[in-house]
Amino acid sequence: MNYINRIKIIFQEVLTYYVIFISIFQIYRIALYHTYTNLFNDLDFFALIKILILGCRFDFSSTSVLLFIPIILLISPIPLTGHWIYRRFIASIIYIELAGLIVFLNSDYLYFNNVKRHITNELFFILKDLDYLISEISSNLFIFIIILFIILFSYRFYLNYLVSDKKNRQRSITGFILIVLLMILLGRGGFQLKPITVIDAYQYGSTNQGHLILNGFFTASHYSISTNFIVRDLKEEASYIETLELFSSNNSEFPLVKKHVESKHITFRNAVVIIVESLTPKYIDSLSGNNYGVTPNLDMLVNRGLVYNNFFANGQRSIEGAQAILTGIPPLPGIPDITVLPVNYSRLGNIAKANGYRTIYVTTTLRESFSLDLMVYAAGIEEYYGQEDYPILLNYIDDPERYLGWDYEAFMHLLNKLDDENKPYLAIVNPSSDHSPFVRMHEPFTRYEHGTNSEGGYLNMLHYTDWALGEFITKFSKRKDFHETVFIITGDHAFAHFQDGDPYNKFRIPLIVYSPGNIKPGKSKLFASQIDLMPSLINLLDLKGNYSSIGKNIFDSEKGYAIVKEGSLVNFFNSKGYLQHSLNRILDYKLLDNIHDESTLRDMEMLLTSYDHLTYLLLSNNRWKSQNVKN
Repeated sequence: MNYINRIKIIFQEVLTYYVIFISIFQIYRIALYHTYTNLFNDLDFFALIKILILGCRFDFSSTSVLLFIPIILLISPIPLTGHWIYRRFIASIIYIELAGLIVFLNSDYLYFNNVKRHITNELFFILKDLDYLISEISSNLFIFIIILFIILFSYRFYLNYLVSDKKNRQRSITGFILIVLLMILLGRGGFQLKPITVIDAYQYGSTNQGHLILNGFFTASHYSISTNFIVRDLKEEASYIETLELFSSNNSEFPLVKKHVESKHITFRNAVVIIVESLTPKYIDSLSGNNYGVTPNLDMLVNRGLVYNNFFANGQRSIEGAQAILTGIPPLPGIPDITVLPVNYSRLGNIAKANGYRTIYVTTTLRESFSLDLMVYAAGIEEYYGQEDYPILLNYIDDPERYLGWDYEAFMHLLNKLDDENKPYLAIVNPSSDHSPFVRMHEPFTRYEHGTNSEGGYLNMLHYTDWALGEFITKFSKRKDFHETVFIITGDHAFAHFQDGDPYNKFRIPLIVYSPGNIKPGKSKLFASQIDLMPSLINLLDLKGNYSSIGKNIFDSEKGYAIVKEGSLVNFFNSKGYLQHSLNRILDYKLLDNIHDESTLRDMEMLLTSYDHLTYLLLSNNRWKSQNVKN
């Protein structure tokens, strides 16, 4: 009886820790539900209870991962582990883990507002970018101070509750074995053949319900640490190529290789690609019909340029947009980005250099922010400049040394670098001043009430970005090579703050092709995405040589589609409608004619899975590009 009682006491001790951790996960889950009610308005009370119960499976898994080593140290069947001082020591270690989890879940809660999902592989880049991490904490400093105060204040009560007496306890070999086995079972999510994964959360209902079932620690731990491919259930490669109509290559081993074809359209000597942080059609009045009044220069470019109304980002992060544009490799769930991808792929910079071009990239941020330097150099860009490389020119009233930098200075630096340039050039500039946290601006960029994370703060910063862009275009128009240059203006990703749950608004970004006198103004309904910019730029500049990309040249395409990574999910957009997929099944869809058509859905799903599976197949087998192709 005494032996049974010892096992019971050990189970109660471990259970107490589990209850604390599970409660924390559930508190943040409920907070998400109440904060983002527009995303979860299809949930009634009973549906919410069901989600809380389903979420426990993922919470138990996360808790088991966090507590596995401390619990083993706590209940190992040796005399030391039963001593009350030792138990207090282990309890303190677990409290440090708990404190870290609370800080992380709070960060995930705040981040959810940006992308309407939990943190996934962003964690790797955030932890590497100390300046960004500090700025985000400082913009929510009051919240973090309160949380840290609660953590410090609660420690004594926590310790007294967990180790309330100074009595030693006996341990049990049987209890130890049973608990270890149970923790392994909970950690893998049950008795099923494969351990629980992020995708499992999306089998119970809508995408937003899946987001609510998950917790931020689970998604981050599954997507940030691993650089391995998530295995797909593959079919015949030929079927993917046929579905995607990729018949331009005669090389069956490298089916994405594209040969140079003389351009049918006007070509340019130079190109300037402007990738604006979080640029979203909603806030450009000429595209949305709204009256925010902060984009007069973008409105001018829209009216005088060729605009693609159905253009999409390929992901939700700047680094994903850069990868798609510079390398032609799409960001997809379970496929590492090119900074850790050991395969051959085409590099836009190398292709341009092989044609005698100067290649230059200017960003407003510090060079190493968001690991952008790794992406730029991996793409073969020769010259890369960040905030450290140019002086502040204007008198900014708030945080002039902010690590996100200033757009006007970046644009002027690019102009200076291109002075008296005789070689053709491919220049890329990444204005990011309108990234949160937003700083207080001087006149005339004060139209809206300022807030470091408010819509008004964003609009004021966008007004400044628009002005800086206008100054750049105005000064550039006086150059002798202005009419030999094509300007591509787009966004790195959409601005998800203050948006509803509409999938189009979450991912649609502008694309403006501007060259007065050369490009006829107009609007295109073609569905396309950032992955299509590399082949399109190669066409516009008539660059010679072979390259590999799954994207298309938008100037020679009559029909198209866009495929977008959303954390662990994939979204598909074309003229028929929208579809969201878990790579196992369809999670959500919306056909434009609002008529349920199984044939249309099946075609859309085949395009999506063919695109994803072919990308996976070629990258995982290093068949994206032949080693014999130099670029």
